[in-house]
Amino acid sequence: MKKIGVLFLVMWGFYACKTAKPYTLPDSEALISAHKRVAVLPFDVKFSEEYKKVMREGKTPWEEQERRAGIDLQRSAFEDLARRVNKKRLGITVQDYLTTNRTLEQSGIPYSQLIGMEKARIASLLGVDAVVFGSSAVEFSMSRGFTGSNGIVTRLDLFDAGAGQKVWSISDREYIRSRFDSPQDLARRTVSDLIGALPYKSGPK
Repeated sequence: MKKIGVLFLVMWGFYACKTAKPYTLPDSEALISAHKRVAVLPFDVKFSEEYKKVMREGKTPWEEQERRAGIDLQRSAFEDLARRVNKKRLGITVQDYLTTNRTLEQSGIPYSQLIGMEKARIASLLGVDAVVFGSSAVEFSMSRGFTGSNGIVTRLDLFDAGAGQKVWSISDREYIRSRFDSPQDLARRTVSDLIGALPYKSGPK
């Protein structure tokens, strides 16, 4: 009987996890259903201090490496979402990430300033209904062993321009499984999974 109870709790926990909806407002679903045009922003990428010590800085400063990694994940997220929109016939269009970055540059918003700005305000500036913004942190400690619990923690947020708030948020963690796993590969895999979880539905065929 005890084993059955434990099994039930495990199955219930799994079911609850799979059915949980990461909406952040009571009317999030209604706001998201009204989206027509969406942009993906550069990601906020951070490397842990111990990771920096182990890997060493090299010729390119860490700040610039984080900026480049943020642009790389932005491109990956845009491509994943654009493919999903076409394949699933979602009722939205995705603004090209190059257009997004060009508009930000023309508006005098550098990467360093973008990270701390209100994302819903940026959505209005870009002329879109919503923006996808992600953050990815490389967590690494030699005390955990090379693999262990080392890996990448990534969060994806969806901001509505009209409401001026975050309407959806989800996070995931990808662990280092082998010495061949790079932070870039781990982050791209996680981003792909999170983009697939965005709550956009198929439009009329």
